[in-house]
Amino acid sequence: MSVAATASKGKHKSAARNAVTRLAPEAHFQLGLKHASQNQWPAAQAAFSAVTAARPADPVGWLNLAHARLKLEDFDGAASAACRAVALDRRSEVGMGIAARCLEHAARYGDLVELLQAADMSGLAKPELHLRLGVALTRLGRFQEAVNAFLEALRRDIRSTEAYALLGNVFQLLKMPEEARESFRNALVLGHAPVEMTSAVLFTSLEASSWAALDEDLRALEERVATGRGQPTPFYALNFAHTRRQLLDAARARAASLFHGIRPLPPRAARTTAGPIRVGFVSSDFHEHATAYLIAELFEGYDHGQLQFHGYSYGTDDGSPMRKRIERAFGQAFLDARQMTTADLARHIRADGIDVLIDLKGYTLFSRNEVFAYRAAPIQVNFLGFPGSLGSTHYDYIVGDPVVTPLEHADGYDEKIAQLPYCYQPNDRQRPVATNIDRACCGLPEQAFVLCCFNANYKITPQVFDIWCALLHQIDDAVLWLFVTNPQSRRNLAAEAERRGIRADRLVWAGLMPLAEHLGRMRNADLFLDTLPVTAHTTASDALWAGLPVLTVAGDSFVSRVAASLLHATGLPELVCTDLDDYARRALALARDRAHLAALRQRLADNRDTCALFDSARYCRDFGALITRMVQTQERYGSPRHLPAGIAD
Repeated sequence: MSVAATASKGKHKSAARNAVTRLAPEAHFQLGLKHASQNQWPAAQAAFSAVTAARPADPVGWLNLAHARLKLEDFDGAASAACRAVALDRRSEVGMGIAARCLEHAARYGDLVELLQAADMSGLAKPELHLRLGVALTRLGRFQEAVNAFLEALRRDIRSTEAYALLGNVFQLLKMPEEARESFRNALVLGHAPVEMTSAVLFTSLEASSWAALDEDLRALEERVATGRGQPTPFYALNFAHTRRQLLDAARARAASLFHGIRPLPPRAARTTAGPIRVGFVSSDFHEHATAYLIAELFEGYDHGQLQFHGYSYGTDDGSPMRKRIERAFGQAFLDARQMTTADLARHIRADGIDVLIDLKGYTLFSRNEVFAYRAAPIQVNFLGFPGSLGSTHYDYIVGDPVVTPLEHADGYDEKIAQLPYCYQPNDRQRPVATNIDRACCGLPEQAFVLCCFNANYKITPQVFDIWCALLHQIDDAVLWLFVTNPQSRRNLAAEAERRGIRADRLVWAGLMPLAEHLGRMRNADLFLDTLPVTAHTTASDALWAGLPVLTVAGDSFVSRVAASLLHATGLPELVCTDLDDYARRALALARDRAHLAALRQRLADNRDTCALFDSARYCRDFGALITRMVQTQERYGSPRHLPAGIAD
């Protein structure tokens, strides 16, 4: 063969190899699409990785890689791939949408906002990206900007039910419940989640103390639930005087929706008996928050030889003294998990070898309950954050006590009931009570008989307010002292009082104050009147710690029995009423027999430093004993059992 012929043959082989090389990325791309259509996501990821390696300037390859990683729950990897695609084609609405979704899953809300605010979205015809921007701004606490983002979404689609629902959520956070209610009602009229939106309308009506349509909306909610159109939001349902079974149904529906599709981690090997029991607490409230004020001393005072506490925080670090106190209590076992995905947090908890994992949030604002669907720990517990069942087998126990969760109420819980002997609620003896707050400072008449309620305004129902106004008619020197959650509620409650024949000067309003001053001002009241069906929780223990007697009703469910539990634990069970009629009679009797009320107040003062409710050392022992019983029960039976109250040594 001639040199020329050999050279010619070499050129043809080289051309053939180059042709194969040029075709390879497309072949990988088609292979990736095939694997994706068959839900073979590891293989799809490998194929699309080959595409991006060969064609790094191709945004389509990066977007498909992002999609595959998203399916594999590699949220950070998905976000990186999607952002690479957007950098290559900044005009792609599809690309920005996928990147936003990936960043949202990765909990990288700051990056999401930066990405979308850097883009020119003025020409977008669809609302989706403005919705994602609004969600991210909401999670960052930038509520007014979030409102603007949702309004931009509505300018693009005036019938966007998602925009109305999300806008309602932000108006609530801005303490504008009437605007929130109208947003939810717009979503409802347009057909969005009828039961969920009706429950939101009802709750925001309670927040605003705007009661004109309450009965009509409650009938509509009950009819929609009865006809199988859904279940109300569990937190909202607590406020509608529902039975334990109704509340459990709402929680089960929430759990089924929230935990759908999450694959639990492989079962963990059995715990060895050596060393302390590792207990993890998961919350977003490790800062200036009611939960933190209750539980801080437990974190400081537990038996370190028996237990080892770990804190997992996914909420804001406000730099407050309470945040620093909690971090000190956990020491090196405190993790700021805000930037971690839920799956990564679950894996981290598993790696820490946690034996008992405790959810301090439940179905409340900005919770990440999905951590518990991964089964990061062999025993998982619902405690303190949500006053009711979470409706899921992912939770083994709910911590209660003989009053708040009697065993005969077990039909209202999917968890097994684990009872502390005196009261489920921890308390902090370190709360200072200011001594320089007198009635003049609070705008209270010096000689008046002061009835007060410092519960959030949404807990006040027309039925309870009727009783309060009737008491004002019957007690000439009485005033009613109420906490102001939002100005709309104050305006509407004043109007409701006037409709019931109560002059404006018979109502006195209390605003926000630092905790010590808030506790100090409570001493100026004569009697705390509780609400129903949602009773006072932290507010009741605050009142009792300040020396103020609380009158309550023991209802049917956890949420309506908390104050009753606190009163039993302070040695004042006679202040627990059987129903609202009994409550009205006893309130009037105490107002007319002030010597008896003074004796109750003195008993509270005498008991405060020794009663079970405020005996933190005893609570720590009891809590440790209960955790130990959970572990021993698991080791013996392999599954949870009801744990009736036992008293620690």
